[in-house]
Amino acid sequence: MMDTWEKRRERLENMPAGRLWATRPARRRLVAVAVAALMLLWAGLVVIARYAPSDLARNVYLSMFGISLLAGLPVTGWLHAGTRGVLYLPERFLDERQLAERRRAFTSAHRATSLVLGSLLVLANLWSFEGGRLTFTVPVALLAPLALTLFVTHYTTPLLVAAWQATDPPDDDE
Repeated sequence: MMDTWEKRRERLENMPAGRLWATRPARRRLVAVAVAALMLLWAGLVVIARYAPSDLARNVYLSMFGISLLAGLPVTGWLHAGTRGVLYLPERFLDERQLAERRRAFTSAHRATSLVLGSLLVLANLWSFEGGRLTFTVPVALLAPLALTLFVTHYTTPLLVAAWQATDPPDDDE
């Protein structure tokens, strides 16, 4: 098993995509694309909330989801390569600098997702008061896409933060 992780680390460090996306400006461009793909998912939730239940809401959301998936999957792989597996590899295969980057990324990501959840709570409360009465209706069609969008946001935010904050790898001593 240990041999497999060593091979994965070597493969990540020697990937052409890893070298291509190793610079800070390149990683930040990828993060911008990934954030746009995430925003597309969140915009799809707005479409569902506004037009559900209807075929229009379903079709628009599925189209937005498909575009987000087509853009997000390769970008996620390139970001893993660009960060040299900081979030992908087990901790025992990382050096001190990479461990510090990993911990900083998770801390910042948890703060960001907490802000997202807090914003949803505030929006739900502002949306639910009409004439001093609490009336909160959630379209059933919104529940599964909301859970999916929250999961994708929670899963990708540490990678986005790590890629945004990562320093360029040290130069080889040759």
